[in-house]
Amino acid sequence: MDSDLFATVDWPSLRVWATPTGGTETIYWVPLLSHATAIAGSYQCAYANFTLSGTTAAGDYVGLAFFAEQYTYQVLSGDTLATIITNLAAAINAESSFIAATASGTTITVYYTAGQPLGTSTAGANGNNFGMYTFSTGAETWDAASKTFAGGTSPTQWQVTLDFGSLEGTLSPDLTGTLVSIPTNNIRKMRWTYAAALQSGAYERSEFEVVVSSWTVTGTNLGYSVAGTGSRRVEDDALEMAYSGTWTVSRGNYSGGTIHDASTTGASVTFAYQATLSHTLYVGTRYTGSGATISFHVDGAAAGSLNLLIPGEDVLLRWPVGIYGAGSHTITVAHAGPGGADFYFDFIELAEPLTDLPTFPAEPQLTLATDWDTEHSLALAPERTAWMIDSLGFTARQNHYTGALWFYELVNPSNVYATGTVTFTGTPAFSSNVSVTLGPTGSALTLTKLVHEGMTADMVALAFATELNRGYTGVWAGVSGNVLTIQSRTVGSAGNANTLAASTTSGGFSATGSGAAFTGGVDGTWLTDLTASPRLNRAARDWHASFFAALGGYEIVSTASFSMELGNGDPSASAGIAQVGPAGDPILLATPSLQTNFSPTSLAFWQEVYAEMAGIQATAGLTPFLQFGEVQWWYFPNNGAGTSFSGMPFYDAWNQSQFLAEFGTAMAVITTNEVNPASYPNEVSFLPGVIGNFTNAIMTFVRTSEASCRFEVLYPTDTNQTTFNQAVNYPVTAWTPAALAVLKTESFGFTLERNLDAAEGTMDFGTSLGFLATQRSQLVGVSDSTTAWIKEVESAEGKGFESVVIFALDQYCLIGYATPLAEGLRRSLMMG
Repeated sequence: MDSDLFATVDWPSLRVWATPTGGTETIYWVPLLSHATAIAGSYQCAYANFTLSGTTAAGDYVGLAFFAEQYTYQVLSGDTLATIITNLAAAINAESSFIAATASGTTITVYYTAGQPLGTSTAGANGNNFGMYTFSTGAETWDAASKTFAGGTSPTQWQVTLDFGSLEGTLSPDLTGTLVSIPTNNIRKMRWTYAAALQSGAYERSEFEVVVSSWTVTGTNLGYSVAGTGSRRVEDDALEMAYSGTWTVSRGNYSGGTIHDASTTGASVTFAYQATLSHTLYVGTRYTGSGATISFHVDGAAAGSLNLLIPGEDVLLRWPVGIYGAGSHTITVAHAGPGGADFYFDFIELAEPLTDLPTFPAEPQLTLATDWDTEHSLALAPERTAWMIDSLGFTARQNHYTGALWFYELVNPSNVYATGTVTFTGTPAFSSNVSVTLGPTGSALTLTKLVHEGMTADMVALAFATELNRGYTGVWAGVSGNVLTIQSRTVGSAGNANTLAASTTSGGFSATGSGAAFTGGVDGTWLTDLTASPRLNRAARDWHASFFAALGGYEIVSTASFSMELGNGDPSASAGIAQVGPAGDPILLATPSLQTNFSPTSLAFWQEVYAEMAGIQATAGLTPFLQFGEVQWWYFPNNGAGTSFSGMPFYDAWNQSQFLAEFGTAMAVITTNEVNPASYPNEVSFLPGVIGNFTNAIMTFVRTSEASCRFEVLYPTDTNQTTFNQAVNYPVTAWTPAALAVLKTESFGFTLERNLDAAEGTMDFGTSLGFLATQRSQLVGVSDSTTAWIKEVESAEGKGFESVVIFALDQYCLIGYATPLAEGLRRSLMMG
């Protein structure tokens, strides 16, 4: 909270995105420290002890220094080591703008106070990066050439109080400039970003946490309103919408499943309606990086405008046009320019506020899936997500896809940080200057060191290093004798943009840079760290722990799912984890991700992943339940997005070696999933066994720590339509009713094709394998509102399945499906 480091991310401030009346959206930075009171912990100054030994001699120079200040004492006849220390302490206390000192015998203790009185300084932990170096021209000897201060502490707990009735912020992220009033009645989002402690040297992976607790909200207008029972939302495709100009229609995760788009100035949509009560009138639209300004007219009068241009964002929003009474009204929303910019129109809503949230009947067979690869899980508080599922009445066993992109640790073994060196040669003249200039072109910084008595080339290098290591967020430095090495903290080749120059005013002394800029920076590739412990990163562990605990509080069971995909999986043959085509091409999917194989290397990674997630569930109070989410061979000789592979994905080195050892011959080259399985009896015998052995090994491994863990398999029938896929992607001897708690099926492709017959076949798939209805579950996709997905849900419920899972929460809410789900017709109708 009180760090004085440069804010590389906005940790010192609360960022507020708000729109002033009649204006455009603005980001405000609220300085949090000025709203904070320390309530736990205390300030202690960082310090270092320096002890002097050896023999004194009149005329010697003895001192302590850091970059901006140096304290030199010339030894007099009769001085002792203790009097030298006393005099140095007195000089520091009399002259320094940053430090204070106390003397005790031959030891001086120097404190970093930031210029404040020692007893009341609030420098605290900020001093822990500060360093000083020592020098002597005689036989007097310090116990170290330099030391970094330590022991500084700052409060560990703060109470932050924000008055939203008079909240102010700056318009610049560095918190400079005048504080201005924030329109807190029109805030779109707020964000506070934390940062790990600055590391003093080369980067090492670390973890940190910030605990935010004891939230309280006081004041007036605390009621939370929702659209009440008299409210109406009229979608963009309603017959009542009168469009003028050229419009296009897109289908997707929009209210009602569609959205209209116009890019011509003057294009408009008009809606006339009758309201029975006073209501707030909303327009559903979309912020984008190509957004237009739109204007509102209600009953012929101007009702404001809205700029939909927000660079870098793509956000659906519901904009309040105004409050209107009962009666007849007409609203027109028009594209107000510039031409070519986008005006997206999603809906009109008449909201009659209600402060009591509706209560929905419990759906004991139904649930909503969540997906941690999407921001609708990842970027939302887990407690909120769990509350939404419960509040909507979905109480069946919940299905959570942990994802393929974000749950693991990353490593970049081929990254090289850019560096530059400065070599100091000769003896610098007293009172001369030595300068080093570094940083990006146009914003380079010049550091100048004043030479003190007794300074050497080695000492000059050390002085610059201690300065650069006291909190510079762009670089850090090391020293070896008279050579200063400066390393960029920026990853890879971007560090090569740092310029470098050195100079001196001293004769007989030189300062030589290694070149005009840093060099050697190499970007490398970020890869999944297969050996990190734990395998799950801190964000994944913390989010899921809170999510499962919240669900458990609602007495909802949850299943965590992993597939074989890794967003940053290493595709190289040396890593050995990729599924591979016959020509050695790794199976890289459009997700983007790597389809991992079933080798021991891959298994070792996934065993730990599953076990860690089971442990998180158990700690949250749940009986662990895990899913093998489409844990199979990749289904096609292509990635599904236009890129072909050399064939099917069976040809990683380990898999081929196992096949050769078992059958004494190489695996046949299979280039398509359309082949007749009878033509490849050995492959059809071998390949499903590899999958079964893999999942059995994971189950056994997990149960060594979580004996009660249950498992299910997600099997997609639509991607396994060919007889060959069916033969190799379901290990019938491993995935049995005795081994699995549940068999879950899905067929999103059939749903999108409106093929209810095929969807019925999916639901019946487990019957011949011996799975009772109570041991089966169906996952139903709802991304397209025009499909018959509700009939799929009803059919699975009617079959008595253990659970029916709607995929997913985000699509369900964005499209705005009615809750509870409408009951379908039980009979046919002749329509003309």
